[in-house]
Amino acid sequence: MLKQVFEILATTPDKLQREIQTMSRQELRNRPAPNKWSVQEVLAHLDDVEELGMRSRVAAMIEQERPSLPYFDQEQRATEMSYNTRDVRKSLDSLARQRRRNVTWLRKLRSSQLKRKGVHVKVGEISVEEMVTEWAFHDLGHLKQILEIKRYGLYPRIGNMRAFYTLS
Repeated sequence: MLKQVFEILATTPDKLQREIQTMSRQELRNRPAPNKWSVQEVLAHLDDVEELGMRSRVAAMIEQERPSLPYFDQEQRATEMSYNTRDVRKSLDSLARQRRRNVTWLRKLRSSQLKRKGVHVKVGEISVEEMVTEWAFHDLGHLKQILEIKRYGLYPRIGNMRAFYTLS
């Protein structure tokens, strides 16, 4: 199962690149709704969370005995780190660099390391394998989010065919 997880993690930056390559600067910055992130913010988040929310937690579980894993408040972090002002290209390039390094590191983990555990302050006990799987799940959620943003951009231009669709 981790083979699939590693494949998702390894290919996410290229998938993101393909999805955004034809988007204009304005399309990258537009929020589909006031309480939803833009593509620019999603990419800044993925870059930011790569180390703090993902790798550091896995490393802590490998290096320490049942460490406490901090909560990552993504909304607070988005405000503090001004995700809405980040350069899309720099965010994606940084994510791609970090991800290459992280996937190489993850693939070297031994089965005994994958079983090690930590205690997340909000959800309780979690293993390295579960955290790495969540990492891929997280990627797919944000890829879906970007596709949905692109979909929202097309919606006004489909005329009367809007009768067949509702946007949430």
